[in-house]
Amino acid sequence: MRHPTIEAELFCRSNSVLGEGPFWHNDRLYWVDILGARLHSCDVKGNCPQALTFPAHVGAVAPWKGGFIAGTSHGLGILHPDESFSLLPNGPKLPPRVRFNDGKLDPMGRFWCGTMEYSATHEAGSLYRVDLDGSVTLLLGRITISNGLAWDVKRGLFYYIDTALQRVDVFDCDLAVGRISNRRVAFEVDAEYGLPDGMCMDLDGRLWIAFWRGSQVVAFDPSSGAPLYSVHVPTRLTSSCCMDANCRRLFITTAQTELTDEQLRTEPLAGSIFCAEVPAS
Repeated sequence: MRHPTIEAELFCRSNSVLGEGPFWHNDRLYWVDILGARLHSCDVKGNCPQALTFPAHVGAVAPWKGGFIAGTSHGLGILHPDESFSLLPNGPKLPPRVRFNDGKLDPMGRFWCGTMEYSATHEAGSLYRVDLDGSVTLLLGRITISNGLAWDVKRGLFYYIDTALQRVDVFDCDLAVGRISNRRVAFEVDAEYGLPDGMCMDLDGRLWIAFWRGSQVVAFDPSSGAPLYSVHVPTRLTSSCCMDANCRRLFITTAQTELTDEQLRTEPLAGSIFCAEVPAS
């Protein structure tokens, strides 16, 4: 039986070139425009837009000690309240044409963020963890497009997407120290969905995955890989998603990059933020 489809609604109109990395903080929804080098936000009703500017392309941002921590094309750093940006002194030196991509805080407040080469060169990326003291640890290498991250605290698992592999991997995760081990395939996803991109987990343990070039976010049972729900978005470049504090509303970022002028005319909301109610299990 085909899984049910939910229609997403416009939440905040935006012209993000490459919207990504949404998260809630202090009753505001934040997201980055990677190629626009900006951190955008709006209130709980999708109004009162604000933006902070970075000195480089910014792949992911998270709250951090009064400011924000970010993975950028210059490296890992802190955006301070006065909008000045300083690199972490012990962060990795990125090779040419490599930038940070998706990232987020783990349940213990550490920042996990991965890299990719601009042209998605095979296995040119890595995944890093920044601890609360600012120390940086390399977790994985030989990644092509580091993307979605999600933690199952109850089961001690970490889910991860390297988009180029067209699948979701799972690790055993010791959250006390932030260590991952025993990598294996959780489930593969059919190419008909699109390219697996950003990801989040709800309170029922379902994984919600945004599909680049797929116009949708799909909820999966991570144990079986069975699709449970699809959220249709009226633009093809769906990039990432997050839940509100109650895990009952899904918020979805989208992008304009790759779209032709004709496609932008037929998809006028590309780059905006969408939302949908999440069905209870």
